[in-house]
Amino acid sequence: MTERASDWYVIQVISGTEENVKQSLFQRRESFGLESYILDVFVPTHDVVSVRAGGTKVKKKKNILPGYILVEMVVTNESWYIVRNTPNVTGFLGAGNVPVPVSAAELDKLKGTIDDKEETFTTKFMVGDRAVITKGPFEGNEGSVIEINEKKGLLKVNINLLWRDTPIELDFSQVSTK
Repeated sequence: MTERASDWYVIQVISGTEENVKQSLFQRRESFGLESYILDVFVPTHDVVSVRAGGTKVKKKKNILPGYILVEMVVTNESWYIVRNTPNVTGFLGAGNVPVPVSAAELDKLKGTIDDKEETFTTKFMVGDRAVITKGPFEGNEGSVIEINEKKGLLKVNINLLWRDTPIELDFSQVSTK
């Protein structure tokens, strides 16, 4: 048997099933003895933190490319057929029945994008909203949101302190909406 080079291919899947397809591909490659043909599966994700009522932080993985995964494989009739007929796979990205490999530059760019993406926060607050401080030394005070930093998960709230408007920087989990 001659060694053939593997490449990365983009596979279209039903959105929301990316992780299930990844697990299915690993199971199918073992069942059919294709470990040397289907080498790796990659779902591009990054972490997103949202703050729920009560200040609870919840960390979730968010897909960067919903509906797509990448598979490193050596394309043969059998490996192509197994991947193509995995549940929730709708097809390879490419021209017709010929899958087109992702170039090394594109793959590096995608992986670089994922590495660059830091943990991000989501909030329902908007500038101008009224906020009540629920934790910390200023608990019970309320003020107006003047700045939101979703990258760090911080809000700047203007509160009345000693009869002056004073900006206070707070974590998303320290405030709630009025």
